[in-house]
Amino acid sequence: MKLKTSSLLIAGALFGAAVLPAQASNEAMMDLLKVLRDQGTITAENYELLSNAAKADKEATVATEAKVEKVAKKANEATTVSMKGGHLKVKSADGDFSAQIGGRIMADAAYFDGNDDSESGSEIRRARLFMSGTAYKDWGYKAQFDFAGSKVSMKDMYLQYKGWKPAKFTVGNHKMPLGLEQQTSSKYITFMERSILADVQEDTGEAGRAMGISSFSHGDNWTAAVAAHLEGTSKGFGNGEDEDWGYGGRVTFAPIAEKTKNIHLGIAYHHQEYKNDGRGIDGEFRPEAHLSPVKPFVTGDLGLMNDGDAWGLEAATVWGPFSAQAEYTTADLTSASGNTLSNDPDVDTWYVYGSWFITGESRAYKADKGAFGRVKPNSNVGHGGMGAWEVGLRYSDADLENDDLGNNGNVTTLGLNWYATPTIRFMANYSWVDVDNGNRIGEEDVDGNILQMRGQIDF
Repeated sequence: MKLKTSSLLIAGALFGAAVLPAQASNEAMMDLLKVLRDQGTITAENYELLSNAAKADKEATVATEAKVEKVAKKANEATTVSMKGGHLKVKSADGDFSAQIGGRIMADAAYFDGNDDSESGSEIRRARLFMSGTAYKDWGYKAQFDFAGSKVSMKDMYLQYKGWKPAKFTVGNHKMPLGLEQQTSSKYITFMERSILADVQEDTGEAGRAMGISSFSHGDNWTAAVAAHLEGTSKGFGNGEDEDWGYGGRVTFAPIAEKTKNIHLGIAYHHQEYKNDGRGIDGEFRPEAHLSPVKPFVTGDLGLMNDGDAWGLEAATVWGPFSAQAEYTTADLTSASGNTLSNDPDVDTWYVYGSWFITGESRAYKADKGAFGRVKPNSNVGHGGMGAWEVGLRYSDADLENDDLGNNGNVTTLGLNWYATPTIRFMANYSWVDVDNGNRIGEEDVDGNILQMRGQIDF
């Protein structure tokens, strides 16, 4: 009877070890064995044998748990690769490191009809590759090159610190804070080319990319940025000349910032210092057509300038499928000593345009960036949809008549955009160009029409 009872107790102990959690079962078994030994149910020899077995089982269980935990930890540390939205992104599980590789291709063709001797043609407008990402969580970087025109040019090339949110600090070659069109990527602008205003800003050295340092901060509906810079990556060295330099800032505010309804307001200032002996400003601006070999907005050489101050005003709104956008910039230039071609000229430029999505989409405004982003069609071609269709009308004006330089030019552009997918777009622009050369001797007015087309993809 004792043997039978002992067997049942031991069997019960083993059964309890099987159904209880590992840690609890081993402790319960040891307690039970002690009771059986003290009651004389099992001998001391059998107690020693069974307790050693229980201890060995406990050690094996702990080792197994450690192996499982190690495997689970390695699984959690696995690097993720994503193709969301057609963009290749690699990211570590802890989020400290990431990398994205992408680019854009824009293929253009244009037909010119006018008296400015421009010729029709085609080109790869942009062919860019970039890599951007994060290192050690708080550091960002981007390297971007353009291969259009059978040459390599550097675009973005910078290091960024993002550890003091919402502020970030950028050093390297990047965009300076001036202009709504300038801050909006060429992938997302409504027309094939930015307006005359953007061309004037870049011609006077007050906008676009430059080598410098900037600080940017934002809230849900505002942004603020300041920057100081030298010329940029295209500056040659060893020619005995100092670089141009400048500084400026931009502030934006969105009193309404909803997904399909918003209002954007902005103001920017930039001061530009030209090199020691002054910088020559040619005053030639493209008629919003990059393929134009001749710039019909010819104002003549303005001569050498010592410095310049530019003020910019911005306004835009999106109301469902409708949107409107306008900018005005005035550049007050100071002539260098001995400049007989012009006397402290002012260059005033502005544009206004509206657009409408026939298929009901809205332009994507980013209030925390102070710029427009990617349009996502309600349905994509290839997935049974027709994409998004948008029409736009823009009027741009550049005025130098007030400075007796004899030039006033304007361009009116009608645009049609087909967003087949969020990353594939086809564009057609038809422009009417009108340049009044006033009383300038030997110069005739310029009138013409331009038809441009583009196919683009970004990845």
